[in-house]
Amino acid sequence: MNKREFSARFGDRTQHALLVGLLALVTSIPPGALAQGGLPPGVRGSAAATRSVATYLDLERSLVESLRAGDRAAVLGMLADDFEVYATPEADAIPVAEWLPDELRNKRLTGVVKALSVREFDDLAVVTFVLDGRRRTKGKAAARLFYVVDIWRQSKQRLLARYLAQPSGLFRLTSKPSGRE
Repeated sequence: MNKREFSARFGDRTQHALLVGLLALVTSIPPGALAQGGLPPGVRGSAAATRSVATYLDLERSLVESLRAGDRAAVLGMLADDFEVYATPEADAIPVAEWLPDELRNKRLTGVVKALSVREFDDLAVVTFVLDGRRRTKGKAAARLFYVVDIWRQSKQRLLARYLAQPSGLFRLTSKPSGRE
């Protein structure tokens, strides 16, 4: 149907109303929504979740690297003043004054953050991941796998608490990307 047939059938007012409605619809879309690209193929989730994952993946990797390098100042710069670690089988919290010297003394040879996901609640971010690492223990390299839950203060990007547990039994990581790396 061409413009002349449309005008003859519905009149110029209907055509005008459709154009005004289309213009109103297009202008109601937030500008950022049109600029956002889709997620990469094979990645599930939302773009916002992926940005959070990227942010905390960078922070966690920086922390692992600073610990591996023995950079006490860099590590302390990422931790809250009242940071504590809760590790099984310990029942009590381990304060930073006890945890950090041990971490720096027993340097990791490697430390890979895997399967990271983030849940945000107001100013807190709960970051869960698997830490796949090797340490030198009594002169030998020992593989260790930990399930980690970190609580971050988002506004200051400071780590408030870390919960560590070694998985017992089989622990399988997925090979498909999910946007939670």
